[in-house]
Amino acid sequence: MADVRVYTMSGEEVGKAELPEEMFAMNVSTHILWEVVRAESLNSRQGTVSTLGRSDVKASGRRPWRQKGTGNARAGTTASPIWRGGGVTFGPKPRHWKIKLNRKVRRKALAGILSERLAEGNLRIVRDLKSSGKTREMTEMLLNHDCTGRRTVILVTDTDDDSFVRRASRNIPRLTATSAASVSIHDLVNSEVVLLSEEAIELLKERLI
Repeated sequence: MADVRVYTMSGEEVGKAELPEEMFAMNVSTHILWEVVRAESLNSRQGTVSTLGRSDVKASGRRPWRQKGTGNARAGTTASPIWRGGGVTFGPKPRHWKIKLNRKVRRKALAGILSERLAEGNLRIVRDLKSSGKTREMTEMLLNHDCTGRRTVILVTDTDDDSFVRRASRNIPRLTATSAASVSIHDLVNSEVVLLSEEAIELLKERLI
């Protein structure tokens, strides 16, 4: 079991908690983290961008002018890509960006980055992590935990009470508050500090074990 210190929102240490080693004592390679972050980025793309080629542009088919005698360059159709309003050459079309990753790889990446933050001393458990929705409360908590100005991720649950924590964190730069059940590896990799509510640990257990 891995020992993690438990703090209050005011920054006072109130004890320790034991966490499963399969969640907080795992080694993970940089390549696996890169694979998962890349997959998350690609899977978030809609792939709906589209342009009209010369065959898609509505044109009469009539030549703009006769072939010879005008002094102009030869032109066969106004749908040509070199004309204003014509088709786009090699333009993007709707495509499927999603790639599949094994569930074990995703779990290993999540456990690995959490273990890395714990080994660095940048993972803390916060007891009674609550807010009334005011930004000032979260700003004071970050100051008490020496997280001001550092990229911080707060992991909470999906309950209505924790929705106020997410609301109070929206206007604070470099702070992300999200559910432990859906936090992305990208957010954790880019973070400097991870703060966990005690209730969020159960969500992580369901996701990893």
